[in-house]
Order: sequence, then structure tokens, then C-alpha cells
Amino acid sequence: MAVALFHPNNPGSKNRPFTIIGSGFCIHSAGVVITCEHVYKTFIDPAAYELVLNDTNGTRHELRGAVPHVIFYIPEPIGSNFVTFPVPIENAITKTDFDLAAFKLAKHGAFRNGYPVLSIAKYESIHEMMEVATCGFPLGENLEEQIGTITSSFTRGMISSIIPAAGVDIEHLRGFQLDLTATNGNSGGPVFSLATGEVFGVLQAGVVHPGSGHQVHGLVKAEPVYPILANNLVDRLLKSPC
Repeated sequence: MAVALFHPNNPGSKNRPFTIIGSGFCIHSAGVVITCEHVYKTFIDPAAYELVLNDTNGTRHELRGAVPHVIFYIPEPIGSNFVTFPVPIENAITKTDFDLAAFKLAKHGAFRNGYPVLSIAKYESIHEMMEVATCGFPLGENLEEQIGTITSSFTRGMISSIIPAAGVDIEHLRGFQLDLTATNGNSGGPVFSLATGEVFGVLQAGVVHPGSGHQVHGLVKAEPVYPILANNLVDRLLKSPC
């Protein structure tokens, strides 16, 4: 399940009181959502948060002022409607040497038994030419306006290469080159094994042609999810004060 990241005070279309900024996914039932740092920077006005911790393992920010939200789209159509649950973010951690961020969500009555989560793949199971997929919100809410898509969209592809090289130890892993279609709004979405559904990457960005300056179709980079899970960053985020 991908979740949409949005700011409730940034109006979108006339039918929606928010604008979708990017994508993300939940990896802990207590409410930890992973996305990209560049989504986080767009998502949150620098004036809306306060720096409270800086160290070699990451930077934690405590949110101030206007509170951004994550929205869960639950596939339970009622007539022509879908059930959605916006959940405010309490604080966040960014991994400064990767384009990664993690949000801690507030508690929500709709998820008394925990938030829905995606499992993490073992790094040893990841290999080049593996079939993969991503899901997210390409073009934000524009797909709804143009073709009627409300919930997250799926795209399949494969791992073209492991960065910097196949077989590299996990501590030296820098990312994945994917043969997969994605665009703005997909950033922060999960990249997962098509066979198992387990996540190993975070959709980060496309590749730009050096001559034309246009994005090259089917060339996409994903950040590895593993660095944001290292050094007890998630536990620190869950234990940090709101």
C-alpha cells in the first residue's frame, strides 16, 4: 500500500482541500512512513519545523506550525466513493547521506490495531534482472482529474543494475537503477519484489538526458531502504517526544 503525502493548507483542485506532494509507505504498525528527503523538503515549509538534533546518523526535526498529513486510501468503495483517512505527522528523521526520510504518525482511531505495513526484503535476495514494481501517485491528483484514478497506481519493471555494482556489501550499497516508468509524484513510493511484495527501495528520481535535458523514459533510480532502518533510527523516531 502506498500512501499520499499532502499539505492540508495547500489547496489542490476545487474538489479537494489539499495538494498531493509525493508518495510513501508504512513499515511499522506504530506508524512509521518512509519517503524521500526531497519530498520531505517540499512537503514541509522550512518555517514550519525546528531542528532539534543533528548527528552522523541522521537529522531529526520536530514539526511546528501547520501540520502536514499522510493520507491512507482504503479500497472499500461505497457507491462512487472511497474511504480515506488523513493522519497528521508528529515528527521526522532524514538520512542526510541518502535521499531518505521517515515520518512518525499520530495515533488514529481507524487503526487501533496498528497501521497497515509493507515487509522489508532481505538484501541477499535482491539481484539484477529481478522483476519489481512500484506504486504511488504519479502527477499527484492530476490522474484523477484527467482519467479518474483516485488511489495509487502500479508500474512494473526490473532492476537494471545495483549501484555501484552487483554483489556489493550492504554498507556500500548506494541504490538501484530500474527499468521502470515513473514521474513526479512517484517519489518516495515503495519499490518491491513482484514475486514477494517485499520492499527494498524507495523510488527517488528519473535520469535526465545530458543533451536535451529531458527525462529518459524507463531510466529511474531508487534509494535503498536499508540505511533508514540502520542505527536504530526507527526506534529513536518512535521514542522521540511529539
